[in-house]
Amino acid sequence: MAIPLRDDAPTKRTPWITAALILANVVVFLFLQPPGFQSPPRQTQSPGSAVTSHADFVVTANDKQVAVDRYSFRWGAVPCEILSGHALASRPGQCHGQPPGALLSTSKAVWVTLLTSMFLHGGVLHLVGNMLFLWVFGNNVEDRLGPLPFLAFYVIGGVVATLGYVLANRHGVDPSIGASGAIAAVMGAYLVFRPRGRILVGVLTAAFQVVYVPAFVVLGLFFVTQFFTPAASHVAWQAHAAGMAFGVLAALVLARRFHDPDRPAELGAAAAFPSTF
Repeated sequence: MAIPLRDDAPTKRTPWITAALILANVVVFLFLQPPGFQSPPRQTQSPGSAVTSHADFVVTANDKQVAVDRYSFRWGAVPCEILSGHALASRPGQCHGQPPGALLSTSKAVWVTLLTSMFLHGGVLHLVGNMLFLWVFGNNVEDRLGPLPFLAFYVIGGVVATLGYVLANRHGVDPSIGASGAIAAVMGAYLVFRPRGRILVGVLTAAFQVVYVPAFVVLGLFFVTQFFTPAASHVAWQAHAAGMAFGVLAALVLARRFHDPDRPAELGAAAAFPSTF
């Protein structure tokens, strides 16, 4: 397992949009998502108080889980809802399975979830991992594209990634949440813009090692390994693959418009494409 820590390329301008996206994800996770996302239900004892009874604990745990599930169905992207254009509460025929009605909203705007799902996370590790990847790869892509084009690229990439998951699970009723699809698009752009860049990664083997690895190795392995994700992991790997593929293709086009500031301007469009890609 390899965890990117940083790259070796300083940026020429402050990555305000990357920082703002990280802040937005953290704020949503801490202040808008129900407490069950931040900490799993567990039995606790306050100083000087009796231990919570097992029966009370189960009720509390169930209440927390219901809140988590209800929020996920309300703001997450459900494949069959997106394709049918109707919320699960209206029982569209394209959906295979029906969650309990108490979890569903009758006023859900299904298309809006293509955006809202990108700012939700299932737990602390999910959030921290995604934000680390966004910081490592996002600041250089933003440096190349500029703030507003980068923001548009990020949002469009996230929508495309979610649609990739939707198409691969056409009749599914499980909500998808997370920023990883949009971040995968950013990683695809990084691969085009800086294939020879060096990424400092922590490698978890028998001992934890920190080494520099070429970007095309780190990102290439990330893309390939998505297709070997176990089904039991409940990871929306199709969104990762679709997002990264979009990022690569879009960056090949954008490279002609947004030239590499580290290359001489007189090289023109020819400088936009790295010879090793």
